[in-house]
Amino acid sequence: MRKTSLRALGLAGALAVGGATVLVGGNPAAAAPTTIQILGFNDFHGRLESPGNTADDKPIGGAAQMAGMIKQLRGENPNTLLVAAGDNIGASPFVSAIQQDAPTLDFLNAIDLDASSVGNHEFDRGFADLTGRVTDRAEFEYLGANVYKGDAPALPESFTRTIDGVKIGVVGVVTEETPTLVSPDGVAGLTFKDPVTEANRVAAKLKAEGAAVVVLLIHEGGPTGGSTAANCAAIANPSTVFGRIVTNTSKDVNAIISAHTHQQYNCSYPVPGLSHSRPVMQTGNYGSALDKLSVTVDGGAVTAVAAELLPIVGYPQDPEIAALVAAAKTEADKLGLNELGRITADIKRATNAAGEEDRGAESVLGNFIADVQLARTKDTGRGGAQIALMNPGGLRADLLFGADNGVVTYAEAFAVQPFANDVVTQTFTGAQIKTALEQQWQPAGASRPILHLGISKGFKYTYNPDAAAGNRIVTMTYNGQPLSLTGTYRVTTNTFLAQGGDNFTVLAQGTNRTTTGDNDLTMLVDYFEANSPITADTVFRSSVAGTGGPGEPSPSPSGSGSASPSASASASASASAGPNPPGNGGGLPTTGVAITSYVIGGLLLIALGVAALVASRRRRVQAAG
Repeated sequence: MRKTSLRALGLAGALAVGGATVLVGGNPAAAAPTTIQILGFNDFHGRLESPGNTADDKPIGGAAQMAGMIKQLRGENPNTLLVAAGDNIGASPFVSAIQQDAPTLDFLNAIDLDASSVGNHEFDRGFADLTGRVTDRAEFEYLGANVYKGDAPALPESFTRTIDGVKIGVVGVVTEETPTLVSPDGVAGLTFKDPVTEANRVAAKLKAEGAAVVVLLIHEGGPTGGSTAANCAAIANPSTVFGRIVTNTSKDVNAIISAHTHQQYNCSYPVPGLSHSRPVMQTGNYGSALDKLSVTVDGGAVTAVAAELLPIVGYPQDPEIAALVAAAKTEADKLGLNELGRITADIKRATNAAGEEDRGAESVLGNFIADVQLARTKDTGRGGAQIALMNPGGLRADLLFGADNGVVTYAEAFAVQPFANDVVTQTFTGAQIKTALEQQWQPAGASRPILHLGISKGFKYTYNPDAAAGNRIVTMTYNGQPLSLTGTYRVTTNTFLAQGGDNFTVLAQGTNRTTTGDNDLTMLVDYFEANSPITADTVFRSSVAGTGGPGEPSPSPSGSGSASPSASASASASASAGPNPPGNGGGLPTTGVAITSYVIGGLLLIALGVAALVASRRRRVQAAG
C-alpha cells in the first residue's frame, strides 16, 4: 500500500484551499483560481547523504534535508505534486549501491514521490530488473512513453492526479541514446523512440481526457548550465538534440522538467497557443536543488506559471528520513569495512581546469583499471588478452591516498566501479581497434563530444585532433611494434563496451568471445589483494602526433606518420620507454643517442687530446641537466 505520511497534510488541505466546489467525478463548478505547486528534481543517483557543503559550510542536499524542505513547502501549499526526471538510482554511492539502491527507493516512497520518468540508469541492471525488482519496491509510477517493446509501449506512459478539482497529467520520456548508455543485452527487444513525438502524442491524449495541466518529465537536457538569456537561447537551439525538444514540444505541455546532463538552468519560452511562457528547468544533480512550479488554474485553464530553482540548503532534517539514512549507512558500513590493500599515491580520473571530472581526457585511473583487467585475462586459459580498454563513464570515484596511509577498502573500490559489469575478451583486427579509438570522438548529438578510453600498458597511439572524423588516429603500437591493421589481437573490455555501449559500436563486433566469470569489481578486489601496495603507472599512453609523446613511432617513408607494418620497429621500441620519470636526479644519459656521443667523444680524445675531451664532457653534462 502506498505511503501517505508526508502527503496526508496535502490531501487534507486540498479540501480547504483554493475555494473549489468539487462535484462527483472531480469536475469543478464555479471554482476560484487555484495555485498548484509542482516540485521536481533529477539525477538523484542515490545521494542519501549530502554530496558537499556550501562555501559557508552548510550541507547541500542529503535525503533528510530534502525531505524536510519538501515537507515545509507542502505545508505552505498543500496542493502539491512531487515528480522526478529519472536516474533516481544507479551510479550511486556505496551506501545505496551496495544494497542495490533499496534504501533510495524507500526514501522516494517515504517522501511520497508521485511519478518519475525513467532515466538511462534505471536500465543499468536490465529491463527485467526495472520492471521486476525496482517497480515492485517503488510506490510511485515509473514512466517511459517512448520505450516500446514491439508495437506496444513497454512502460506506463503517463500519470494523472486531481488536486483541488484540477486534473494534472504527467508524461515521462527518456533519452533516445539509452541503448548506447546501458548494457545492450539488458534492453534487447526494446525500442527507444523519438521523445518529442511520443510526448506530444500522450500530452494530446491527456488534454482530451480533461487534464488542465500537463508536465513533461524528460531524461534529456541542455549541454550547459545557467539561466542567462544567452544560455537559454543556446539550450533552445533547434540544431541540437535538446533544442529540438524545447522547440518542437506541443502547446499541450505547460512545463518541461529535464535531466541527464547534470546542469542547472531555469528558462522560459513563448509558445504559440499557450497563454504563458513555458518553463524548461533542470536542478543539476544529486539532490542539490528543487524545481518549483506555481501553476495558476482559472476556469479549467492555466493562466500563469511561475518557475523557481530552490537550493536545498538550510532546511531542517526530517527525522524519519534521517533514521532511514542512518540505518542504511550502518548496514553499508558493515559490508564495506574489509581492507583490500594499499596504494602509494592517488589514482585519479582526469579533470578540467575547473577541477571537474573530464571524460574527454586520458586518466591514470582509466589506464590503471585497464591494466587490472589485462592482468586478469592475459593468461591463455583466461582469455589470452593482449590489450584492455576501459570506458571513462564506468569510473565513478577516485582512489585517494588519504589520511590512512593509502588503505583501500571494499567500499572505496566499489565507489570506483559500482556497475559490476562482467568482463569479456574478444578477437579484433588492428583495423577494428583503430575504429574503436576513432569512436572516442562521439557522434553528433551525443552528450559528450569525446570519451577517452583507458588503455592497458604496452599499447600506445598518437592522434591528430584536427583531422576529419575517422582519420584522427595516426599511429598505433603494441609492445613497441606497429600494430598491423590486418593482424588480429585479443582485447578485454567490460560487457558494457563489448555490447557497443557509449557508441563504441565496433566493440560489439569481436569474435571468439570468452569470459572468466569475473566482473570488473571482483577483478579490482583480487588485484588489490594480490599486488598491494600498488603504484599506478602515471605515463600516458596516447599523445598528439608530432609532439614526440610516449610511444610515437618514426614517420613512414612517405612522411605521412601513419601506422603501418612497414613503420620503423626500432624507432618504436626506442620510444616506448617514454620520458624519464620525474625526480630521477638528471644522471648520465642512457639513450642510444647519448651512448653514440660517448664513442665519438673517445675518437675525439685520441685525435684532439685532453682539451677536446673536457669540452665534450661539458656539453654532455649540460644536455643531461
